[in-house]
Parts: sequence; C-alpha cells; structure tokens
Amino acid sequence: MRKEKRFYIIDMILMLLMLGIGIAAFYVAYLFGLLPQKWITIGAALIGVLWLIFLLLSFKKMPLWVRILRRCFVLLLCVLLGFSGYLLHKSHQTLNKVSSTTMNKDGTISKKNKLYIVSLKENKFNNINDLQNSAIGFQNGSDVDNASFMKEELRKDIPTYSETEALDYTTLFTDLENKTIQAVAISDTYYNIACANQEGLQDKLTILETYEREIKETKVQKDITKETFTVYVSGLDSMGSPDQQTRTDTNIILIVNPRANHIDMVSLPRDGYMPNTAVNNLNDKFTHTGLYGIDTSIASLENFFQIPIDYYARISFNSLIEIVDALGGIDVDVEISFCEQDENRSFKEEDLICLDKGEQTLNGKQALAYSRHRKTPGYDNPGRERAQQRIIKSIINKLMNPATALTSFNELMEIAPNYVMTNMPTSQITKFVSHELENIKPWTISSISSDNGTYSYQYTASQGNEQKFDVYLYNQEEVQWILNAYDGASHQLEMKNFSFDLNDLYKNSPKVNDDPTIVWDYMANEQ
Repeated sequence: MRKEKRFYIIDMILMLLMLGIGIAAFYVAYLFGLLPQKWITIGAALIGVLWLIFLLLSFKKMPLWVRILRRCFVLLLCVLLGFSGYLLHKSHQTLNKVSSTTMNKDGTISKKNKLYIVSLKENKFNNINDLQNSAIGFQNGSDVDNASFMKEELRKDIPTYSETEALDYTTLFTDLENKTIQAVAISDTYYNIACANQEGLQDKLTILETYEREIKETKVQKDITKETFTVYVSGLDSMGSPDQQTRTDTNIILIVNPRANHIDMVSLPRDGYMPNTAVNNLNDKFTHTGLYGIDTSIASLENFFQIPIDYYARISFNSLIEIVDALGGIDVDVEISFCEQDENRSFKEEDLICLDKGEQTLNGKQALAYSRHRKTPGYDNPGRERAQQRIIKSIINKLMNPATALTSFNELMEIAPNYVMTNMPTSQITKFVSHELENIKPWTISSISSDNGTYSYQYTASQGNEQKFDVYLYNQEEVQWILNAYDGASHQLEMKNFSFDLNDLYKNSPKVNDDPTIVWDYMANEQ
C-alpha cells in the first residue's frame, strides 16, 4: 500500500511539473510573439490533451515497466517544453539588446540619445554644480536640437550658467582649451567624432553629467509583412562595437518585398559622392557620413536617392568572422585568386589570407578577407561590392536552412548583441519572423551594383578644400535603376490598374534627384 502511495505521489509531482513548465513555455511563446498564433494554439491543445491522458493513466494500475516508460516520456516532454521556452526567452532578450528603438502604441518609434556636459580635467570640476556662474558652449549648427534640449535641462540644475554658441564643436573645444568657456554641451555622436579626430582630446576631458533625450519619430511604422520596406546595412570600417561613429566600409540597401518574397540588394560604393546632410549638404564621400552618426548616413541616402530608408542594421567586422564561424562556414564562388591582409590589417607574409578562384567553403577570416579585397587591377571597388553581395547571400541561405539555424542558434544569440545593432523595433522583428514561419516560401535575391559611374578627384566636405580626393560620381541611369527597383517593389503591377500615356511613357516613373549641387559622372571634367 505504501509503495502504491509513493508511486502515486511521484506521478502527481511529475504531472504538476509538466503543467507548470507547459504553462510557462506557452506564456512566453504567446507574450513574445515569435511563433505564429496558430502554432501556439495547436501546440497548447496537443500538450493539454497529452497531459490529461497521462493524468488519467497515473490513476490506473499498470506494470512497473509501463509506469517507468510513462514517467520517462513525461520528463522528456518537460525538458522539451522547458528548452523551447528558454530558446524563445533568449531570442527575445537578444532582439531587445540588438534593437535600439522602442515601438509605441500609436505605431511610431522612440530612441534615446546620450548627451554630455564635458570639461577639462585640469579644471578639477567634480559635477555640474561646480559650473554655477560658468560659461558653457553650445553648438548651433547641425546638432542644434540636442543643444536646445541640454539648455533646458541645465537651467533646471544650474540656472546661473551663461551660454556661448558656435557653429561647430572644433571652435568650442578651442574655446575650452583657451579658457573662454568652462564646459561644452555635446551629444555622444559628436563627442566620439571629436575624440577620434583630435589626438589626445579624450584624455584631457571629463564627463560631468550625462542626459538622456528620448526622440519620438512621427513616421508610423509599416506593416512589414505586407508592405515593401528598406534596410540600410552598414559595415563599419573598424573592429569593435557597432555603436561606433566611424567610416562605413560596406554599404548595402536591401529592398524587401514581403508579398513577392523577393529582396533587391543594392551595393553602394563607399566613395560615392553625394550631399552630406550634416555639413550643410556639401558634397562628400558617403563613407564619411558615418563619422556623423547613422542618422546622417540615412538622411544623406534619403536625400540623394529620394527613397525612404525604413531601418538600418549596423555590423562590425568582428561580427562577420564570428557569424560565419558559428554557421560552420559559408559556400561562396570566389571570383578571383588573391591575397589579402588579415582581420588586424597585417600584411606580414605569415598573416596573409590567400584564396584561389572558384566555389569553396570559407571560414570567418577568409570571408572577411574576401569582403575587403579590392586592390587587384581591374577588380577594384565593383569587385569588392560583388563579393560582399555573394557573402550576404550565402549567410542568408545558411540561416534559411532549419538544420543549420537550429544547431547554430545558441552561438548566434550570444554573438548578435555584441556586433549587430538595428533600429527595427523588437515587435516588428518578431511580427516578421512569425509571419514567415506561418507562410514558409522560398525567397529570391537580386543584385544591383553601382558601377556605371566614374571616378574623379573632388573636394570633400569632411576634409576641406585644401586637397582633392578620389570619389565615385554616380551615373543618373544607375540611380534610375535603383529608383525603379524600389518603385516596382512598392507598387506591384496589377493589370486592372495598368495604364500609360503615349505622349509621355515615363510619366509615372520615379524621377532622379534634380538638385543642381549634385555632381554626376558626365560633369567630371567640369569641376
């Protein structure tokens, strides 16, 4: 009798354990929204039926081996449910770390900027209270909105300070060193730029106060399961964290059409010559816009191409190495045989990475070397852009393989927060993933390269008018191709709505930017 009672207690404990883990797992699945609701409902119903069957069986007398088998099966279900809940929770945590924005109830998104009050260490100020009756410098140029916010905050904390304004931070830091002002109010973006461009500046400065400014964008988010959206992929020209304000080496616009399950991958030359919105729309190399922050890069792209950039994804070179290695390598058709510097930019013979032409499996370091190489005559920047597209396609194909994605899942979740950053809200990512899982269809990818323009020596806004640099001047026709690709994805042709004007066959086509300050390839000899 006691033995029967002991068996009964064990069975009840196992059933309660299965019930608790099951409720927790399905609550996580429902709360985070990564899985389709249909899957969650069917899964919950199936587990519920199994739980009831096992509960009823626990009251029946059975041979010992049957009881043991039943308990092993219940334990296996507990492990599977618990592991599934853990994976979903970890996925959501990773997405929250990777995403820099929050989606609001009204469909808009919010992000936070860090703003600093800095002074010289030699002034020996401990905090902003020491700045009473002191002069603080503010920029009234491209960072004027952040400056206005900091003025309001400082008035609350130290109402007796005085204001000094300048058009740029270079002037303000000169004033700081000359003791004309005692502190500078600056956003984190421009602080990083100043420290990167002025050797030893960061060692001289101390941050007295940090403010956070929440910025709510009025642009309502699209339904990315139905509407075409764009993602600007920015590969940083340095190793380390993706939140650095630095030059961009890889620049790709993904035009994603969820209705047609198609992606147009547009490669942009890093030396592309276009107006830099952070420098009064003066022409600059596109790679230099990254020095002013990702928002400047996006604004410059939107201004030049006249298409919206809905989201960005920033990656550092470390991520390519680790992601490819986590996937067990990627299959790529290498276009040429070459040797390239390693990830630390070492050209020592023992550090060189050499690849032969042809189809092969690349590890992370080899993939990075292939994505960087451009020195072979006749291959140049267009060749590098093709290589980057091939690598991205291979990574996407690997991630689309359920077996590879599952075996690499844990490692990828550890890697992503360190090397990838996006402004796509977590809720948008989960919505897109859930939709794709519920409607599994193959995706197609097309490539568009900007290589019909010409290179020319021009002055650049970020480097002044003392010396001309080699830049890429766009061809209007290739820009038209990009505009047509976006327009075609956004407005899929339906025969019932088809119409044209014989007097103007291009009436409904998107128009290339007619800004007179833009320098096109045919104008190269005029500059």
